[in-house]
Amino acid sequence: MLGPLRMRGRARALLVAIVAFASSFSGSLSLAEAPLFRPIAGDGLGYLELPRGGTVYHLLRVDLARHALRVADARREGRRAATVDELGREVQALAAVNGTFFDEKYRPLGLVASAGRELNPLRNVSWWAAFLVREHASGSTAEILTTAQLQAIAPAERGPFAAAVQAGPRTVAAGQPLKLKEQSAARTAVCVLDPTHVILLATEGAAVESNDLAAFMAAAPADGGLGCEAGLMFDGGPSTQLWIDAPGLDRHVRGGWAVPNALVVLPAAAR
Repeated sequence: MLGPLRMRGRARALLVAIVAFASSFSGSLSLAEAPLFRPIAGDGLGYLELPRGGTVYHLLRVDLARHALRVADARREGRRAATVDELGREVQALAAVNGTFFDEKYRPLGLVASAGRELNPLRNVSWWAAFLVREHASGSTAEILTTAQLQAIAPAERGPFAAAVQAGPRTVAAGQPLKLKEQSAARTAVCVLDPTHVILLATEGAAVESNDLAAFMAAAPADGGLGCEAGLMFDGGPSTQLWIDAPGLDRHVRGGWAVPNALVVLPAAAR
């Protein structure tokens, strides 16, 4: 058995370790301080600008009971790609972030679906996954499915997706951060808090290491994290873009080039 002094010493060391771990991903937030989103555009949207170690995290919380998510496709006659703000304005959205990977000809790579139409086919990459929104009579729900799980869905059943964006890797699964290859870049990601609430994320400033992002997304709000049940990175680096044009808020994270698609948040009346 440990003596009282030795037990107190270990308890103190454990507390120091917990505080150090929390501060590694909570930046200026204290251990017991949860991120506070300020409402924008009435009910259903909340925004938080969170500085952490030279990086600014732009976070948009979306209530799917109030706002619909769709994918805006840039491809049309004479155009292969567009900036996220252009795509958002074209569909009269409140907000938008960039979506899938793409090749040198701006052709999207991976599943893209919107409003019940498959815009691009599923790609067989084991470490990719897709953010999905389905609409039911009772409302909309969001989830993240692996490529294997998507392949188990009959192709005819993929079409009715309200929104689908395949990318990768996943950052969080079952509320736990996943171990990722150590890489640093600008990041765009999606966090599923529960079936009807998601957070869209884009970073600005200093590059973000992938495991730090996963830890931040998985950590409990009381510890300065987002509390994601599931998380997925979209295309990052120079593709990372976010645009918000909502009552009382105007934000624009400009990327390094145009992209073939964007995940957009529509006004409540557009549901």
